[in-house]
Amino acid sequence: MTVPIRLLDERRFDPPRDVEVHNDGRWWSGHQTAWRLCDDGFGWRAAVTWRQLHDYGWGRHLTSVPPDRVRIRTR
Repeated sequence: MTVPIRLLDERRFDPPRDVEVHNDGRWWSGHQTAWRLCDDGFGWRAAVTWRQLHDYGWGRHLTSVPPDRVRIRTR
């Protein structure tokens, strides 16, 4: 059974801002398009996209992550 999740609030970045996203023990350069709050109990999450090198080559990720896994890119 699928439970619908509702978007309660969204704070968009236009244009997307440059960030680093923590995944698989490393920080990857990416972009954040918004902060989103849904009614699923996870709180605010960052809508992000980044490219990550895998064993098979580069992969593109488009997902949301908790605030502690995103930071503003400084370099």
